[in-house]
Amino acid sequence: MKVTIPYTPRYPQGDIHKELESHRFCVLVAHRRMGKTVLAVNHLIKRALTDGKDRGFYCYIAPFRNQAEQIAWSYLRHFTEPIPFCKYHEQKLQITLPNGANIRIFGADNPDSLRGLYMDGVIMDEVAQMRPEVWGEIIRPALADRGGWAVFVGTPKGVNLFSQLYDKALALKNEEGSEWKAMLYSVNETKALPADEVESLKQEMSEAEFRQEFLCDFAAAADDNLIPIDLVRE
Repeated sequence: MKVTIPYTPRYPQGDIHKELESHRFCVLVAHRRMGKTVLAVNHLIKRALTDGKDRGFYCYIAPFRNQAEQIAWSYLRHFTEPIPFCKYHEQKLQITLPNGANIRIFGADNPDSLRGLYMDGVIMDEVAQMRPEVWGEIIRPALADRGGWAVFVGTPKGVNLFSQLYDKALALKNEEGSEWKAMLYSVNETKALPADEVESLKQEMSEAEFRQEFLCDFAAAADDNLIPIDLVRE
């Protein structure tokens, strides 16, 4: 049976999907309204269907559970509806696919709900708002025994877990056989928004806000700091 999911990647989503398929750990830095969450949700669904893991368990994690529900649950339902025999568990925010794999939504604000789980794949969205120990103490160990993968998605917000992961991916990207990939897309590269809308945003936002949210500048949040972030990150 052929199933068509109502998702057609646009630039640069198609290029990003190729990198997500070929690297175990991917850090995607992208501007607001680029379509990061839609891209990530569809990657999650595809991998849950095709990885071939016994009792596959895949997670979408946002900083807060209610935020994760608002951002991703409707997308997960929409893009899996063409797949026959899916089971939806509204209270748990979990979808069971016909191959037995599960996709579940969590919030990083309740790390105890994540402890003790194994994970075959995880999307961590808006990583800049998460505590570092959520990755280092909980998610990374949960991926270990079954060789799980992770995608970190977000927009810059100063120095935090997200910037640290991006720096790590940059440092490792040229190593032979590296499992890490760093990607950064500003609004000038994607052309995802009309030029007149970009100009309007530039006029209505402060320079630092525009640089951070649409040019993906990690240093923008440090404009008022005594020590520039670029020096901290070197």
